[in-house]
Amino acid sequence: GETAEVEFDNDEPPESDGEGDMAEVDEEMDESEGEDDPNAVDDSVAKVTHKESVLGVAFWPADRRILMTGGQDDAAVLWTIQEDPNGGGLSCTERCRLNGHTDSVSQVAFSHDGKYAASSSLDGTVKIWNPETGDLVADLDGPSSEVEWILWHPKGHAILAGSGDTMAWMWWAPTGKLMQIFAGHGKTVTCGAWGLGGKLVVTASEDRSVMVWNPRDGSIVQNMHEVHESVIVSMSAHAEAPIVVTGSDDATAKILQIETGKALATLAGHEMSVEASGFNNPGQSGMSLLATASLDGKIQIWDGKSFDLRCSMKEEGGVVRFKWLQVAPFNAWLCTCATDGAIRIFDALAGRCVHTLQGHRRTIVDLDIALGDAGQLAVASGSEDKSCRIFTLTLGASASA
Repeated sequence: GETAEVEFDNDEPPESDGEGDMAEVDEEMDESEGEDDPNAVDDSVAKVTHKESVLGVAFWPADRRILMTGGQDDAAVLWTIQEDPNGGGLSCTERCRLNGHTDSVSQVAFSHDGKYAASSSLDGTVKIWNPETGDLVADLDGPSSEVEWILWHPKGHAILAGSGDTMAWMWWAPTGKLMQIFAGHGKTVTCGAWGLGGKLVVTASEDRSVMVWNPRDGSIVQNMHEVHESVIVSMSAHAEAPIVVTGSDDATAKILQIETGKALATLAGHEMSVEASGFNNPGQSGMSLLATASLDGKIQIWDGKSFDLRCSMKEEGGVVRFKWLQVAPFNAWLCTCATDGAIRIFDALAGRCVHTLQGHRRTIVDLDIALGDAGQLAVASGSEDKSCRIFTLTLGASASA
């Protein structure tokens, strides 16, 4: 079959994805926070809006001046970021509207090489787009319930999705061909990862199980039951080692060896749902670090090999998601988004927050980052305030500060 033609080899670890008990936090937030206060601090240099919450944001790897957003208004949009001709920073113009979804766009993502863009929806479909033209390349269907998340293969054009129908689905995006259905969970597949740099598929579910699959033939490699005491909401994979990290509503993270199915460590210390985790890219001489982040506002930094706790950092809001800055000399820096509407940049080795970026009025549910030459950092963030905002920052020599 076509599956054999796909290379499943090493690349960067995918980002985790999980909603967790976000809904409970959102209900507690005052509706008035969605209103614009003319006196409020706004560090953003540009923004775009949807009619409802912005649920997904992604920079195009081929050109960081192109941005994709997805919203609760069923819309996915490609935008061009450019210098404002009237001065005063940047402006965003709509490049093309990617129509066709009939329910909220849950996530947007580009393939590793930027050749394809994908949008997933609660309507149960994934759509593949040409980011240069905005043309629809393929409609990926099959799931009988909402698509919760999508994840491109780290080096190829296979795409993985988890659904409320208890299954994970894998397609060959360029043609829309269904490659595998991974059936075995008892409830919604809440998160997943490409293990061993893309050689294995790992999925987790509301049923508290983690399953490891061979993507070539769909067979089960490991089936781990009752990994956590509550719903599993997030997962990340090590780029090379056979390890994934799961985060749960039970306020713990677990280190799992996906070839043996053994739990290597339980990471305690959080008080609420562990919404995100991830290993940094230590480079040639850097230190391997693992971060876990929770709705309790805590970011815990662990040694990436021994899994001993190195430090714990606290935010005012609950942490929803984060991304490591993957380029030296900022390999130990990470960027978070939170329920208080702030973006923060932390130096994990120093154990401190080095920058706070404000502008959103409500919970930020997704972010993406692009790090350019000379420490030029761009952050895109999607929020329940119906906006995606762009922030820029020069990190410069402050890495050694």
